[in-house]
Amino acid sequence: MNIEKLAKYLKEFTLDEIEMIAESDVGVELEKLIADGRLLLENSIYKYQEFENKVEFAVFANSETENKNITLKTVSEIFIKDYAGNFCKPNTIKTYAAILRTNVIPILGNKKVREICTEDIKRFYTICKRRGMGERRLKNSLALLNQILKYCKREKLAKTACDFQVRRLTDKNKFSINRIIFEENI
Repeated sequence: MNIEKLAKYLKEFTLDEIEMIAESDVGVELEKLIADGRLLLENSIYKYQEFENKVEFAVFANSETENKNITLKTVSEIFIKDYAGNFCKPNTIKTYAAILRTNVIPILGNKKVREICTEDIKRFYTICKRRGMGERRLKNSLALLNQILKYCKREKLAKTACDFQVRRLTDKNKFSINRIIFEENI
């Protein structure tokens, strides 16, 4: 019989009570539970202590003033490591890393996040179009950039005033700057 489960169920009991229920000598097991801090003995009454896996930690909130100079490249690295690493499949992480490495970082990587504005997104779009980037890759690059900027705000890494959405492609050949919805148009 599992004496710890029995003690947990009874909460408070005497040695005679638990031995009668267990139908055996449980003194050794009770001593182990006392040594582990699971039981307390007060006036010949054993009291089960709910053992919680307590994690002692402190919460340090990032101050946005501390991160006002954080660049998009740094935020992208944090995004890949902390967000994508925990919530995305390996192939998605590879795709995100490739999009960032080849498309986003060369154009906007050194830009401070809080300075990114609507004009920067339009410039990014124009540069990618001039490079001959495919419609789907361009849409995915803009969607990832938007996701990183939202992550940056949500995690309080830095403020950004740039809000936009990327509409889904209905016709691969019809993607244009008009498929991007900026906050003022929402």
